[in-house]
Amino acid sequence: MTTITNTVKDASGAPVSGVQVTAHLVAASGFLAGGGEIVKEVSTASGQDGAWSLTLTPTESLAYPDGAHYVVSEGLRRHTITVPATGDHNLADVLVSIPGVRADVGLTVSAGDARYELAARRGQPSGYASLGSDGLVPTSQLPAGSGGDAVSSVNGMTGVVTLTAADVGAATAGHTHSGLYDPLGAATTAVTTHEAAADPHPQYVTASEGATAYAPTAHSHAGGDITSGILAVARLPVGTTSGNVAAGDDSRIIGAVQRSLVTAKGDLLAATGSAAIARLGVGSDGQVLTADAAQTSGLKWADPPSGGGGSGGGPVYPLSAYGLLAATGDPETFMLGSSASANTILGGRFEIPAGVTLTRLWAAVRAGGTYTPSSVPNRIGLYTDEGVLVGATADDSTLWTAAGWRGGPIVGGPIAAQSTPRMAYILLIFGGMADLVMPYPSSANDAQTSWFCRGPSASGPRRAFYVGAGGGDLPASFNPASYGTETTYLSLAGGN
Repeated sequence: MTTITNTVKDASGAPVSGVQVTAHLVAASGFLAGGGEIVKEVSTASGQDGAWSLTLTPTESLAYPDGAHYVVSEGLRRHTITVPATGDHNLADVLVSIPGVRADVGLTVSAGDARYELAARRGQPSGYASLGSDGLVPTSQLPAGSGGDAVSSVNGMTGVVTLTAADVGAATAGHTHSGLYDPLGAATTAVTTHEAAADPHPQYVTASEGATAYAPTAHSHAGGDITSGILAVARLPVGTTSGNVAAGDDSRIIGAVQRSLVTAKGDLLAATGSAAIARLGVGSDGQVLTADAAQTSGLKWADPPSGGGGSGGGPVYPLSAYGLLAATGDPETFMLGSSASANTILGGRFEIPAGVTLTRLWAAVRAGGTYTPSSVPNRIGLYTDEGVLVGATADDSTLWTAAGWRGGPIVGGPIAAQSTPRMAYILLIFGGMADLVMPYPSSANDAQTSWFCRGPSASGPRRAFYVGAGGGDLPASFNPASYGTETTYLSLAGGN
């Protein structure tokens, strides 16, 4: 196949899109030299840049290629082309003149004589038969003796002919075949013997035989007669005495659990030990069933853990699996990396669950950087939700020089747990670092800060921010509503 291309333009030379382009094959035959038939017309439309392309069968592939050509229409414009054997060609390179005579469109006289019968030979000797107005070949064109001649006689008789049974070798009406098919009378004797037999059909049960061998439909049996099968429940002896059976939720069944054991919608039955069951009352709305070996049943209703990453309020792969007690996000969602500039600060807001004491702070690094001595330190700081510094790691020039979880103990000791969950901020500072790559949430883009960083209030604490180079160290305190610049490039950090 060969591809023909062009670009539709208007009078000013500007491309025109949406123009219908059609290529129609003009030839005496649409058959291919190797067998088969091509589609004679294909269409397309010009694109936004005015360009179009059509894949066409080469002209020389036709069974009769002489004078064959395509007429290509571009809207109201017409072009005559031939299609080369292969390759991609511009429309202007394959233009030809329209053939002027009949012989130029593919079928020569000799080729026509080889393929078609002349009309003058219709109904002629050595030619071909014609059809009459009734759609049949006229009898004048049928050979003698072929059934087209008129009947001259019937069974040697002419005129009005009436045939008898004897004329065609048939038996007369009312004839018999007595003695022809049972000449010895064997069949007659067999029928007579059958009819006279006391039980001519022993394979069938007679009425008297049935009464002897089978019980009537309506009959009864003593209880001792029933040794197999299933009885209807209504026929079972139910009671408390020996030989009777219990049914349904009868309390006399050994090991039966009474439905009265549960008293409220949502109650569960839980094992308290081997072959021991007790009621576990329904929990409060939103609580989840949690394993707890300290409980009698080994189960309890509890509030779901905070954090995302899974259905039902709990993460699919919890932070505890990483050895973390709190973090700014699920590590599985931090799959984008971006460079962190030297002497800058990144901050992120996160929740510390109730009862959690933090002794170390950590931050994830995707690719470690190189350190040039600087007065700006490298460390991680923990702040209250109001922006007050409560603890930080020691200054460490190697903190950001390798990939992985980077951090260390909080100088001055652990940050004590609280009885309720609390929000907090964790800040990272990069002093004298180059080529450092930090992980960020997938598809992070600061065009999304309008909903990522704040809630509907638009004036409360922010989810994430950065502070450009220029500061000397982590601040002793900051205003969570205005410090730095909002960003969706949230750093992955936390503590344990």
